[in-house]
Amino acid sequence: MLLVNRFVQLIENHAESLSQKWIDEVRSNPLTVGYSGRSREELHDAVFSRFRKLGEWVEKHEGLEKEIAVHFREIGKARSQAGIKSSEMVYSLILERDMLLKYVQDEGIITVGIDLNRALQFTEQLNYFYDKAIYFALVGYEQVACTTTVEKEESEFDKTVDGFKHWLVRE
Repeated sequence: MLLVNRFVQLIENHAESLSQKWIDEVRSNPLTVGYSGRSREELHDAVFSRFRKLGEWVEKHEGLEKEIAVHFREIGKARSQAGIKSSEMVYSLILERDMLLKYVQDEGIITVGIDLNRALQFTEQLNYFYDKAIYFALVGYEQVACTTTVEKEESEFDKTVDGFKHWLVRE
């Protein structure tokens, strides 16, 4: 697991430069055109905190699944209210994940065969996190786009989190 921790530390320690790179990509990519009108500061605040907390987010701790669900649901709501298309929101998260994986790969930490196994573990953890992030961002997006009452939103969200406990918390 030591190598996985090095991957996470590498990303957390370079959160600023990675954030700037993601901002440039998401503001210029034709598949995320809704982000082009957003300020660099707004986008920076959104992604920098995720990169700085990556180790916390990708580890599987009791109770963390609801925190992730709530966080990304709020992101989905905010993107919907800002008029960003759901496809652009999802693609921005995919770009974020792919950028992190490429960065770790390009840093040359993987030097022997056993490192490859650890890299695959890290990739699995990162994909697992981003799968949850995308799903719950869409839940939040749909709550703004499709729901009329706050009470219904909260009860539906709680049911969704409870229904996905088997997926959210892996042993």
